[in-house]
Amino acid sequence: MARDGIILEQSYVQPICSPTRSALLSGRYPFTIGRQHSVLSPGEPKGLDLQLKLLPQALKESGYHTHAVGKWHLGFCSWDYTPTLRGFDTFYGYYTGSEDYFTHQRSRDLDSKMDSCNNVNYCYDLNNSTAGKTTGTRKQEWLDLRNNTTPDSSQDGVYSTYMFASYVEELLRSRSAEEPMFLYLPLQSVHAPLQVPDNYTTPYLYITDTNRRTYLGMVSAMDEAVGRVVAALKTTGHYDNSVIIFTSDNGGSEKHGGNNWPLRGHKATMWEGGTRGAAFLHSPLLPNPGTISHQLVHVTDWYKTLVGVAGGDTPTQTDGVDQWASFIGSEPPPRTHMVYNIDNTTDFQAGVRKGKYKLLVGPTGKGDWTPPPELRVSSDTAPLLSKQPFTKADLARHPLYDPVLLQTLPTDVDGLKDGSNELSPSEAGSQTGLKSSSQVFYVPQSKTKKRQLISAKSGSLDVEGINISRVDIAKISNIKYKNKHNQRTQGEWSTEDFKGGAADKIKTTSDEIWASDLQAAIQLLQQLANTNDTKIQLYNVEEDPEERVDLVSVHVDVVEELLQYLLEELQRYVPADIFPEVPEASPDNFDGVWSPGWC
Repeated sequence: MARDGIILEQSYVQPICSPTRSALLSGRYPFTIGRQHSVLSPGEPKGLDLQLKLLPQALKESGYHTHAVGKWHLGFCSWDYTPTLRGFDTFYGYYTGSEDYFTHQRSRDLDSKMDSCNNVNYCYDLNNSTAGKTTGTRKQEWLDLRNNTTPDSSQDGVYSTYMFASYVEELLRSRSAEEPMFLYLPLQSVHAPLQVPDNYTTPYLYITDTNRRTYLGMVSAMDEAVGRVVAALKTTGHYDNSVIIFTSDNGGSEKHGGNNWPLRGHKATMWEGGTRGAAFLHSPLLPNPGTISHQLVHVTDWYKTLVGVAGGDTPTQTDGVDQWASFIGSEPPPRTHMVYNIDNTTDFQAGVRKGKYKLLVGPTGKGDWTPPPELRVSSDTAPLLSKQPFTKADLARHPLYDPVLLQTLPTDVDGLKDGSNELSPSEAGSQTGLKSSSQVFYVPQSKTKKRQLISAKSGSLDVEGINISRVDIAKISNIKYKNKHNQRTQGEWSTEDFKGGAADKIKTTSDEIWASDLQAAIQLLQQLANTNDTKIQLYNVEEDPEERVDLVSVHVDVVEELLQYLLEELQRYVPADIFPEVPEASPDNFDGVWSPGWC
């Protein structure tokens, strides 16, 4: 399907599940609707904001029948949050984030504290697990499978990937292909727990890592299920006028068999390995099948793109763009920039991109380059598999790196200090020809000393890392803050909306600006400036997609431009919508079934 469609080489999603699903169905960046921080826990009395018009609701306005099959994970404490009340005519699947592939049951810790089940050991005690159906000692479990709103206990023992494919086949046979249809099929595969019928692992017996072997078997089973669905589309007459989109919802989890090599990082990080998804577009309507596209695509784009293809009124209150004209080659790609994420729930973390440059602010999470266990390499390729950033010698052998940019890097490999990927101080000034700038940075001297305030001028970056202190807030003095309902206006944020102390004014390079209407943004900037581990990193992800070389000291002008973009986006920041889990959610209160009705 990918080979006969358009492979999307730069298709981006969120680092984890619920935020990506929120972005897909709402067309909104998660940080604008409070869904940026984490997945929704099964005992959390919250869900995707009810005031949002979701994609199936927009498509129904264009006469489409809408069906959801598979994983929901967008809240279910009230029926109002569930699929059949969010625009889907039918739903067959489960509400929580993960469960047993065979029993369709989900556990919780016996002390009544709900767990995320992102770790397979939360679901099972795996002392006696096998590559197939888990036979370990089970914790207490409750059913999570529904046909529309009715619990379905009839599928015990049926592998979920089979089950969902069979349901879709029957659905397609039961309807007329002349009636427009939107089918949302978020399969359970290949999320933890790692389970698959043993026959699917047989081709991978040469792999000694059991998690990886099982994971690849799960991928094969999923591939088979997708093939069954496409075959059913063809035999029932639905295929000829169809548009099929395949995308992952985050990067692979290495501890659960996934792998993102040669990209850096993994699920739950803003590295490319956590956010650049596996995606393609397939349709008999495409005039250019067999294409590899390098255009920038974000998961929010599918909302506006699909509504446009359906002939509906394209929504204005979304962060996506309509990509269809560029997919068929009639217009250039419309997206030039995007937000990876912004989250101030614990430590401030943000990632933005403009053109080929990606800016990361704050903690980034584990950033290894980890080849899959089955990959065998020679000594000639070993540098490309290293968990260390590239030296210049490595870059000279790297087929993707720009040789012109290579000339700006240190001549001596030792110029890359202590194995880091940052330029040494003298090189940052003398080799790059940095121009004088009004940009000011705080620089940590040590953990025990106060930071020194310096200007980022040529030759003055004699430090290990660059940290924000302030940017020219005057440039965004007309900023307006809105909440997720677009109801707040200028000055309505209180100091409690963000962490940190109150801020009444800020000094710029010219004079003092009283900025009570900007207090939320200023507080964020002050927090950045006063946190020792807050760091800025810059990567050219077109020519260095593996994020080996940090260019923050090379392109201060780009850093300043991307910080400005980040500040502009901060005007729409909504604090993460997180609630503590409650005991009322226990399935014991609902005849042993995970159920709505407790919020």
